[in-house]
Amino acid sequence: MKTKIFISALIALTFTFISCSGSDDDGGGNNNPVNGFMWTENGSATVNTAATASFSTQYKTLMAKDASGNTLFEINLNGTTAATYAIGANNAFTYAAVNPFYIATGGNIVISANASNKMSGTFTTTGSGSNITAINGTFTNIDVVP
Repeated sequence: MKTKIFISALIALTFTFISCSGSDDDGGGNNNPVNGFMWTENGSATVNTAATASFSTQYKTLMAKDASGNTLFEINLNGTTAATYAIGANNAFTYAAVNPFYIATGGNIVISANASNKMSGTFTTTGSGSNITAINGTFTNIDVVP
């Protein structure tokens, strides 16, 4: 009888160690990026989201709009491929939802992926307009149109 109890305890203990591996914990976080166009202003923790966003390959322009179809952002680039685009003479970043418009004078737009009619990337900018001096954000899986 003692042998049966010992074997049962050994089996239960074995299953406990197998099912509780320390490498199973991923921190509980969600590492999947949220699709769409999101940004923060002046380092704020408040994340803003555009209703729609798309990139036109014909004009090399990323447009983000609000729910009424009004332009929030217009980002003009000199390329369409995955690369870093410095804001300057050939690449422009405008936040048109404020008056006066926020015009970026420095920073980068990074296209990290442009494939299967979807584009993703990030942007970090400095500039001025309506008491805003910096805008940072992401665009994830936005539509790429002709």
